[in-house]
Amino acid sequence: MSSQLSTTGLTCSILASLLFGLIPWYVQFLEPLDGSLLFWNRILFSAITAFIALVLFKQLGYLRALFSQPKNVALLSVGTALVAVQWWLFVWAPVNDLTTELSLGYFFLPLTLVLTGRIAYGEKLRPLQLTAAILAAIGVGHEIYQFGSLSWVAVAVAAGYPFYFLIRRKVKVNSLTCFFFENMLLLPFALFAIATDNSFSSALMAQSHLYLLLPGLGVLTTAAMLVYVAASKSLPVSLFGLLSYLEPVIIFMVAVFILREPLPTAQWVTYGFIWMATMIICIDSIRIIVRRPAVV
Repeated sequence: MSSQLSTTGLTCSILASLLFGLIPWYVQFLEPLDGSLLFWNRILFSAITAFIALVLFKQLGYLRALFSQPKNVALLSVGTALVAVQWWLFVWAPVNDLTTELSLGYFFLPLTLVLTGRIAYGEKLRPLQLTAAILAAIGVGHEIYQFGSLSWVAVAVAAGYPFYFLIRRKVKVNSLTCFFFENMLLLPFALFAIATDNSFSSALMAQSHLYLLLPGLGVLTTAAMLVYVAASKSLPVSLFGLLSYLEPVIIFMVAVFILREPLPTAQWVTYGFIWMATMIICIDSIRIIVRRPAVV
């Protein structure tokens, strides 16, 4: 691979996977809120968290600069529509017992990112990376053969994110500013949805711990998304995609071993191939780090 490896990119990728893997577990403590309410609260508290960070890091000037660039505003508006679907799925699926389907989408996503990197940027895979991609493709192919199709949740994740990352690479604005813009664009809808939902006020009155946990959801998702986007911009698209296999492994473990969601026996074949792919790409990434100087 011609692009040099970024230690910062690798660190951000691993950290993002760990943080995203915690979210399906975290939202279980937010019952009885449904998936849509969780999504709108995520927008509200992520916007607040991102704005505080902009103030603390003295980056409000970047926000003013963004609004002076109509092309970037237009691109980010399209990107916001794409990523809003992903954010909604990420909190909606776990509370609707669809965490395994969500994890499958994130297993499928690296393959679509590898394809995106190849088509959009002409990136080539190292031999072990190609082996990992083939194994993962076999796993996904088995899933389609066994069940006739992929879950719509999995398809939405795998097909939506690549376009979002292409847009983010075109926008030369720092990640925190873009993230705040995305949440700010969705904030009026979030405020309306929360204010008009009578069940939300009832839930707050009955479950006082929600006052602390909902802001925590904003902090967790903000941190996860920022390091995720930072990794996507620091690494070649193909490598970023293959490293993303760590995230669905964590989500899968949360779904099966913590949330106790049922997993059909046939799906173990699917995950077996994907886990092999995950191990290979981890080994190859370690080899890259050891063999050549890192670029921080």
